[in-house]
Amino acid sequence: MADSEVRDDEALLDECGASPALSTAPEGGAGGAEPGPRSHRRVPVWLSNILVLAVATALILSGVWLTGSWRTQGSVAPASGQGDGGVTMLSTGAPRGAAPQVGQEAPAFKATDINGAPVDLTDLRGRPVWLLFGATWCTDCRTEAPDVQAISQEYGDQLAIIAVHVQDKTQTVADYVQRLGLTYTTVVDTDDAISSAYGVYGIPAHWFINADGTIAATRVGAMSPDQMRAQARALIG
Repeated sequence: MADSEVRDDEALLDECGASPALSTAPEGGAGGAEPGPRSHRRVPVWLSNILVLAVATALILSGVWLTGSWRTQGSVAPASGQGDGGVTMLSTGAPRGAAPQVGQEAPAFKATDINGAPVDLTDLRGRPVWLLFGATWCTDCRTEAPDVQAISQEYGDQLAIIAVHVQDKTQTVADYVQRLGLTYTTVVDTDDAISSAYGVYGIPAHWFINADGTIAATRVGAMSPDQMRAQARALIG
């Protein structure tokens, strides 16, 4: 009776695809060997498929999380907001310092624009400043340029706009500015001194500076015209 029940149980397991697999060792041999032990039970096909699907899903979700984390936390300047567009990461040879936070004084710098005129952030005290980090080889930066130009024309002397080009050549930037008809101040950060001071790892990166020299807001990623206009209005008051 017990043998019959065991056979019935094994038949039922076999129908479900989970019958135990016997060892390949013979149950008896010329040397009178003892029957080999049973191997581990086979995993049902449907359960294997579920496990594979679960692992694949976990890997995909992990990749998405890491991508988002990399963009917004690990390698770009901390921001008080996120633009609509993407971020192009910079190839930096050495770690940069922490980016200044909202409410802190904006790091001062001196440079020369593409027309040979001196640019000193300290001299602009009393006027709000929009400091924009970008490059001619950055797709989102090129997309933004006409909208930045429109804001520059709309607000005129009420808002000082300084575009800082990183990892670019002066002549390349000069040709780019002329071709697009950009009239706002453009500086080439040839030694990465300015972008390093602001902890910029990805472009475009926007820093909105109050008339008193403190940072009002920052944004990483390309901004829409409405976002640009809202930030400009908030600075001008």
